[in-house]
Amino acid sequence: MSQTASHTVVTTKPHRAPSAALVIGAAIALSAGVQLAVFGVGMFVASDHDIHRSQGVKASLVSISVVAAVCLIVGFGIALATRPASRSKVGAIVLGALSVLSIPVFWAGGPAIFGGLAAWLGGLTKDGEPHTGAARAFGIVGLVAAVLNVVAILVLTLGNVITKGGYGS
Repeated sequence: MSQTASHTVVTTKPHRAPSAALVIGAAIALSAGVQLAVFGVGMFVASDHDIHRSQGVKASLVSISVVAAVCLIVGFGIALATRPASRSKVGAIVLGALSVLSIPVFWAGGPAIFGGLAAWLGGLTKDGEPHTGAARAFGIVGLVAAVLNVVAILVLTLGNVITKGGYGS
């Protein structure tokens, strides 16, 4: 009597989440970056507005740049300080909350910056530490805020340039 050994092969589905760099970079580029590029170029080229007046294009570009830079510094400061697995849950919650609280500065990409970082720390990217509970929920909230921020920026900025309306007009 001969015995044959059977081997069981277990296959798992590959995890197809994007990398943190892709999520965060896309959120920043598609919110603050598009806002600055489309708004700046569109208003300089397609508009007859005085760029030097007190509420003109130049003042708006400066304010967008400053607020976006502050959001980047604060967001990455929190993310890097809380990146170790033992503290990443706290970072995801704080950054997810900031993504919602920064909605008033959506024009500078605040929700996208904080939301992309919250998604990373909440474990929604392939190189993030997977979490459950509040940390994951705030990561999802952050990701939703980031996507909505990008959509709002694209729609409002492109719509404003297409109709040749002006910020601060």
